[in-house]
Amino acid sequence: MLAGFVIFFFHVTPAFSETLLPTSFPLSQAEEIPKFVKVALLIDVPTVHVSTEGPYQIGGRDGSVLKQSEEPLQAQVQLQSGGIGINDQVLPEKSLTLKPIRGSIQVEKRKYYGEIQILKTSEQTITVINRIDIEEYLKGVLPLEVHPNWPIESLKAHAVASRTLALFKAIEKKDQDFALRDTIYSQVYGGALFHKPSTDLAVEATQSEILTFRGSIFPSYFHAACGGITEKADRIWPLQPNEVFKSVRCLFCKGTKHWKWNLEIPLAEVEAIMQKRGFPAKDLKNIVFLNRTTTGRISKVKLEYQRSAVAISASDFRAFLGYDRLRSLKASVKVKGKIAYFSGYGWGHGIGFCQWGAKGQAEAGRNYREILEFYFPESEVKKV
Repeated sequence: MLAGFVIFFFHVTPAFSETLLPTSFPLSQAEEIPKFVKVALLIDVPTVHVSTEGPYQIGGRDGSVLKQSEEPLQAQVQLQSGGIGINDQVLPEKSLTLKPIRGSIQVEKRKYYGEIQILKTSEQTITVINRIDIEEYLKGVLPLEVHPNWPIESLKAHAVASRTLALFKAIEKKDQDFALRDTIYSQVYGGALFHKPSTDLAVEATQSEILTFRGSIFPSYFHAACGGITEKADRIWPLQPNEVFKSVRCLFCKGTKHWKWNLEIPLAEVEAIMQKRGFPAKDLKNIVFLNRTTTGRISKVKLEYQRSAVAISASDFRAFLGYDRLRSLKASVKVKGKIAYFSGYGWGHGIGFCQWGAKGQAEAGRNYREILEFYFPESEVKKV
């Protein structure tokens, strides 16, 4: 070991259960299963353009109607001195709700059903939220998460998983401004323009159905392909352990386009990425994957520099490099010269529902309830 060689550790998994994120809410204790979800479309932006197809209302935080018009809305919304400005009019509010009387409402280039909430989030920025019926929300999710031409039983299984995850987050974050994002950090949501007949049918055929485990709703996580075996959630993320998240052997995604992958990245690029993330060390020499789970996924990455080393969580490392590049943690790495060669199996975190595996199971003749029970053993489908 070189003199002065130091190892720094970051992102230590919390050691106490009270710091872990919840994975279960008893339905008997939930005041009410939400019928609507709040999805953040834009966060901390200076301005946004909104429009309606016809009549609309503008409401205040207390539910009062501040303005109503029979004419369509075309407006630039931004913070002004004394409130929120809609074109040349300033409303003395910190929160507004824009509600079309009929049809959809457009935010920038996308159309949405439901209401649009505008919140003041700083002295200069606003956050834009879509409050929408859960079933309509799902119709804007499924076509972007799975292919509409997939077997209907796989689409129905995904509809139940997506509904369960969204409602779990709505319960978990009921006191916050929004529960979901419209990106992969929640589930991808595109609004009204992305509806497809097959995925709409899957949502309607499973209306109000969610997954439960021993009487509780849980976050039914999903990913593209597990690479042969799914992972226990608390091995990857700081979550409360939940027995519904078992490691399940799945060969139904084998041979699909996401089964196996390879990636090459120059060490200099990895070094630059880490520097942008607050790790200033220079002269990266090696990358080592550590702490493999029983499924073959790594939980820690060590970056070895000329005179130091940094150990970070594997989840953070994957996020830094990009989820579309380092596709999973079921991976290996070799450094040759100045290039890091990565290879691995699957795409995504590997927890819970395998999308390509569900497709394979549906093609093999399984129905949506059998598919869900396979990935979430002992779970039950319940109508709420």
